Amino acid sequence: MGKIKRKYTQEYREAAVKLVIHEGRKPEEAAVNLGMPVSTLIAWVIRARKGKGSFAPAEAKDLTAKVRELEAENKRLRTERDILKKATAFFAREGSQP
Repeated sequence: MGKIKRKYTQEYREAAVKLVIHEGRKPEEAAVNLGMPVSTLIAWVIRARKGKGSFAPAEAKDLTAKVRELEAENKRLRTERDILKKATAFFAREGSQP
């Protein structure tokens, strides 16, 4: 039989990491008490210390979303600009013909 992959809520992850980082418990001890794989808890602790993934600060997540939004807008505006350049060149040629 294969292993069943468990889903953990963000609150659960944060509480588990807090046991290790803020309360000073060993990852092995905390994982056994929580009934979860040690490797999973260690991976969460590493990500939390680096501020990556679901452990990234809210400001960083907001900033990342804003950058994505601005990049999409920038792409749209460049496309519109290119269309307008082509239209201007087309009408300039049309106007110069007798």
